[in-house]
Amino acid sequence: MTFWRRLRLYGFGFGIGLLIVYVMFGNRTCSTPGEIKMRELAFQYHSLSDKAKCKLKCMKMNEALLKIQLRHFEINYDLSSVQQQPCGQYYVQPQQEHAAKYNFNLVMYDCDTITRIDDINIVKPIEGCQCQ
Repeated sequence: MTFWRRLRLYGFGFGIGLLIVYVMFGNRTCSTPGEIKMRELAFQYHSLSDKAKCKLKCMKMNEALLKIQLRHFEINYDLSSVQQQPCGQYYVQPQQEHAAKYNFNLVMYDCDTITRIDDINIVKPIEGCQCQ
């Protein structure tokens, strides 16, 4: 058996091995369940209440900007009620390294494919904001 024949045989076996490994472990990530759930909440359709929309205007933000900023937030499971019926309640706060940048936290309700936001808790009061 020549060197080139052995190399082709090795390459064929290596390719089959790669295919088997991809089939078995293809879509696994190194994300924690909290990160996966936060990503799911951020990318679902958002339904905001009038009070939440008003507070977004006070913070000079819109829904699209809120969705983008949610990647710097995390779920606090100590304050959340994920088994609540009909929609699980998730308390979302800024990550430790981004806490100084964002002055709000919120409670999100996961209702199947819709994330409902009833209120946004603003930590530092905003001057001239009439939303209560």
